Amino acid sequence: MGAEMKAEMIGQAARTDMQLTVPLLPVLRRGVRLRPVGNGVLLDGADRMQSFSGAFAREGLVPLAEACDGTRDHAALAEHLGLDETAVYKCLALLWTAGAVEEAAFGDEPQVTPELACFLSRLGNSTGSNASWADAAARLARRPVRLEGDATLVAAARRALDGTCHVVTEATSDDELTVFFETVSSTASLASTEERCRLDRRPLLRVRADAKTVVLGPYTDPAITPCLECGCHGEAELSGEPPEHARDLVVGLASHHITALIARATTTHLPIDASAVELATLATTYFPATTRPGCPRCSAVQGPVAPQAPAGAVYEAAVALPVREFLNPKDHQAHYYTSNIRLQTQFKDWPSRPHTALPSPDLDLLRGEASGDSAPLTLDRLSLVLKIAFGLKDSETTPERVKRWTAAGGNIGCTTAYVVLRDASLLPPGVYAYADKDHTLVALSTAVPEGNSACEIVVTGDLKKIMRKYGTFGFRLTFLDAGCALSSAREVARHLGLDFAPRSDWDDDALARVLDVAPTEEPVVAVATLGGTA
Repeated sequence: MGAEMKAEMIGQAARTDMQLTVPLLPVLRRGVRLRPVGNGVLLDGADRMQSFSGAFAREGLVPLAEACDGTRDHAALAEHLGLDETAVYKCLALLWTAGAVEEAAFGDEPQVTPELACFLSRLGNSTGSNASWADAAARLARRPVRLEGDATLVAAARRALDGTCHVVTEATSDDELTVFFETVSSTASLASTEERCRLDRRPLLRVRADAKTVVLGPYTDPAITPCLECGCHGEAELSGEPPEHARDLVVGLASHHITALIARATTTHLPIDASAVELATLATTYFPATTRPGCPRCSAVQGPVAPQAPAGAVYEAAVALPVREFLNPKDHQAHYYTSNIRLQTQFKDWPSRPHTALPSPDLDLLRGEASGDSAPLTLDRLSLVLKIAFGLKDSETTPERVKRWTAAGGNIGCTTAYVVLRDASLLPPGVYAYADKDHTLVALSTAVPEGNSACEIVVTGDLKKIMRKYGTFGFRLTFLDAGCALSSAREVARHLGLDFAPRSDWDDDALARVLDVAPTEEPVVAVATLGGTA
């Protein structure tokens, strides 16, 4: 099932969310059309096919789109079609997010070929970085591109980019982008080009081609990326000159990403990732440029250069958000997909296990200043800690919208708290899961792992849930959410006079066995002790 978005939801969000915009003088994008199909309307020609359903879609969406000619604002459109202006705004917000409309060009349109204008307009929805295709065309005309390296590939790239980009042969302005085509015959010149770009603090895109592979990237900019040596670290030796029949492919791939980098109108994995494309099969592998600790050019760590970047650093680089210059505002729309909104009301449960209701949390205990006296752990105090750190605001939560006491990425709730109890005065010793939806402890096991604390809180990440929306970035969010939860638990414990100590190390495999979870689906992301010794 495709992603669903409602006009009512996106219309409300567009009025308050600064990352969502609605064209003031909307015009239908070049090369797209809306056509009735069955009981709905289909959008053809955009970066992805989309359908619209509902009574208004069937009756009013096509006339509204046809009226968007760049001369009418929202009020004029409402008057022309006999509609309420608020309804027009909501529908335009939906059409903009779908890639059907854009802002009319301001002033005279750039003098480019109709094919290029259609390309930038029709696919410009991929990032949403430009209000109009004309803005993307202006970027291409304004930004100098300097081609260096392999003479044959440079000549082919100049022909491919002619009439699209501002190609130069000598240094021009500070925002110049240098593209170096590295082959066996040109690799010796790469170091001098890299040094010049680094000293001038200008970006460099390296395109590497040999007999088997073309590598697009890394893109290096001293202000925002690792250096070229770190970005290329670990590459195999060039296997020979690229075959003649592959030169057009090399140049075509490079031209696409050069255009995307400058115009910000089509998709590219740059500048975060580089890609290696097998010439025979077109199999593509993506990898991020990662700073090696100790690198004198791009690392803050002093000392010898590490032989390779640590796995954690590679992961962080792979999921890092791009700098603002390359941020994709359209990606923000994912927050308003119906399926993603629905995630916040989906809770983990253990229906076959016995549930023990926790005492109703007494929020009055958090009023005033902390007493400073040490207090024993009781079920009432444990209830309050779990509620604030991992639970819901019952009075404000509705079937459509969840309110939590503690910040959670996307308001999804991607962490699960498990409680290891060793104090028989609270509950029978064992391992329990905290069910946040109904504020209960679920008995999982009577086997208590070794330890001397009265209570331990073990936090796991629900990767299956969070990755539906955030993909591999969701793994990082589980740690962030766990940190927020433990911070809240610490403050509540301090106010109540309870001992609280986050653990800095634990045995993942042993805890996974105790909790009966799969580390690849529900990794342990935080552990803390609560309430002193048992």
